[in-house]
Amino acid sequence: MRHRLIFTDKSVNDIIQAKTWYEKQQKGLGEKFADTVFKCSREIQLAPLGYPNKYKYTREKYIKKFPYLIIYSVEEDVIFILRVFSCKKDSKKKYKNIS
Repeated sequence: MRHRLIFTDKSVNDIIQAKTWYEKQQKGLGEKFADTVFKCSREIQLAPLGYPNKYKYTREKYIKKFPYLIIYSVEEDVIFILRVFSCKKDSKKKYKNIS
């Protein structure tokens, strides 16, 4: 059974901010970042319980080509992408304001 993916507003904002930053660094890199995030999200969709449970009900998948984590939760047949978090940020803020 394939789980449905839902990106929260916070995760969408995370993606937009990172994509904008990467695009300013190098033309086309922002799009590559977004494509990589969505590819990793599809990998999560195929094996939602295959990534480590880190904090309460959340799981994390590291994005290999960029220093980011996808933080998500699984509820029945739905995967909620809660954050796309930069590993360079203060890890204490990783779970702040996730919904």
